[in-house]
Amino acid sequence: MAGYILALDQGTTSSRAILYDNHARPIKMAQQPTTLKTPQASFVEQDAQQIWQTQISCAHDVINQAGLLATDVTSIAITNQRESIVMWDKQTGKPLAPAIIWQDRRTASYCKTLAAKSPSAKTDNSHDDMASEIQRLTGLRLDPYFSASKIAWLLENDPKLRVRANKGEIAVGTIDSWLIYKLTGGEHVIDVTNACRTLLYDIHKLAWSEELCTCFGIPMNILPKVLPSDGDFGKTKKGLFAKQIPIQAVLGDQQAALFGQGCLNAGMAKNTYGTGCFMLMNIGKEPKLSEHKLLTTIAWQRKSTPTRPDNLSFDQIVQSGRRLLQPPKREVTYALEGSVFMAGAIVQWLRDNLGMIQQSSEVEHLARQVDSSEEVVLLPAFTGLAAPYWRSDINASITGMSRGTTKAHIARAALEAIAYQTYDVLIAMQKDSPHPLTELRVDGGAANNDLLMQFQADLLGVPVLRPKDTEITAKGAALLAGLKTGLYDETTIQASWQIDRIFEPEMSADRREQHLDKWQKAIDRALKVL
Repeated sequence: MAGYILALDQGTTSSRAILYDNHARPIKMAQQPTTLKTPQASFVEQDAQQIWQTQISCAHDVINQAGLLATDVTSIAITNQRESIVMWDKQTGKPLAPAIIWQDRRTASYCKTLAAKSPSAKTDNSHDDMASEIQRLTGLRLDPYFSASKIAWLLENDPKLRVRANKGEIAVGTIDSWLIYKLTGGEHVIDVTNACRTLLYDIHKLAWSEELCTCFGIPMNILPKVLPSDGDFGKTKKGLFAKQIPIQAVLGDQQAALFGQGCLNAGMAKNTYGTGCFMLMNIGKEPKLSEHKLLTTIAWQRKSTPTRPDNLSFDQIVQSGRRLLQPPKREVTYALEGSVFMAGAIVQWLRDNLGMIQQSSEVEHLARQVDSSEEVVLLPAFTGLAAPYWRSDINASITGMSRGTTKAHIARAALEAIAYQTYDVLIAMQKDSPHPLTELRVDGGAANNDLLMQFQADLLGVPVLRPKDTEITAKGAALLAGLKTGLYDETTIQASWQIDRIFEPEMSADRREQHLDKWQKAIDRALKVL
C-alpha cells in the first residue's frame, strides 16, 4: 500500500514536521524554532500563534522538500509537548492569553494551598487531603507542572475570562487541541494521553472529573471532547492543503516515544532525553498508583487486534455458533512515569546563560577534556526537583568546586546530573513495578551523547539501547496513524526499530557507589537547607 504519514511534532523549543513512507522510514524533516518567554520569575510562556504558524509552515515545507503533493499524504499524526495550555475564543479562534508552558511554576503557592484542603464530601475519601484525592483519580501529583492550575490561574487573574468561560464563549486545551482546532477550522477535541495530564481527567472512569473541575473552578464546558489516541480527530479545513487530510493519531510526546520504541509489553521502558527527561514503563491494562512519588498515566488507547474468542479452535467456534473474530475494542494501556524537569535544558543553560559552549553538541567534547568531574555536583533544580522528590521550593546549585575547577568539570557535572536524576527515577520505578528492568531504550537529542549514555549504563547497571532513529517521538505517532489507516501492520513497529549502539555497564561497583554517594549528599544538603 502506497502513501505517506505526515507527523507534526510540536515541542517546547521547536515545531517539526516529518514525512514517513510506507515502511515507517523518515524521508524528510522540516524544523523551525519557537520562542520561550519568561516575563517574570517562574513564568514560562509562548505565543500560541507562533506555535501554530511554525507548525503549519513546517508541514508545507516538508511536503515540498520531499517533492510530493498533499494528495500523497494518507494521514496526519500529532505529537506534542504535554501539560502546556492555550485558551482561545471559540468564535474567532484567536488566543486570549499567551500559552502557559509545562515548565511554568507561577501556581506553586496555589497548589500548596489546595493540597491541604479536604476533597468533596461526595467521595468516600473525605479523610484524605486534596492531593491524595487527586492522585487517586488522576494518577498524578498536585503540582504546577500539570495543566489544571494553569487554567485556573488564567480564569482567576482575568475576570473577563471567567465571565466568558461561564457563558461558554472560550475554549481551552493542550497543544494538540490547539493544533487540531486550527488545522480543522473548529474541532475542539483532545487525545486521552493529553487529557490525562491535566489533573482534571479520571483515568479509571476515562472521563473528565466533575469533582476536580469544581475543585479548580474550571467550567466543564470549556474543555475539549476526549478521543482515543487513534480516534478520528477531523480533517484539515479546505484550502489548507490541496486535499482535506484526516488526522488519525494523537499522542503526548512521551507516550509517543514509548510506542515508537516498541515498548508494547508490560515491563518495557524507555527514557527520553529532551528538554526534560522522561522515563516511562509499560505496566499493562490496569492502572497502578505509585507508592514512591511517580506518576501513573495513560500510555495510549487504541483499537485492539481482532482475536478468536477464548482462543478456541476454528471447529469449536463453528460448533458454538460464536463469531469467528471478536470485534476490536478500544484498549487502554497504562504506564508509570518519572519526570525530570531539566535534562537537555541544562546544556542549553550552559550555552545560553554561561556562554560555555556555542552549540549544544559541543558539550561532550568539553566534558571529555577532564577524566572526572571530581567533587563538582550540579543540582539542576532551576524549576524545582520533579520525580521522585517533587519539591518546587528547591533552587539550583553547583557544589564541590575548588580553585582548580574548570568549565570542563562543570560540563561533565552537567551531563552526570542528567544521568543521576534518571537513576533516582529508576529506583522509585523498580519499587513500584513487579517487572525488573533488564534494558533501557533511549531517545531524544541528548541520547546521541556517548559520554552521557555510557555513564547512564554504568549507574543503572543495565544495557542502554540507542536506536538508529532517535527522533522516536514523531515516529511513535506516525506508527499509530499508519496502523489506523492500514498503511502499517503490527510487525512494522519492531521491523522499523533498529539498534545503533548498545552501551554495556563498565564501571566498577565501588566507583559507582562513590558517584551515587556524591549525588545523594548534594540532594540531602538541598533538602536540609529548607
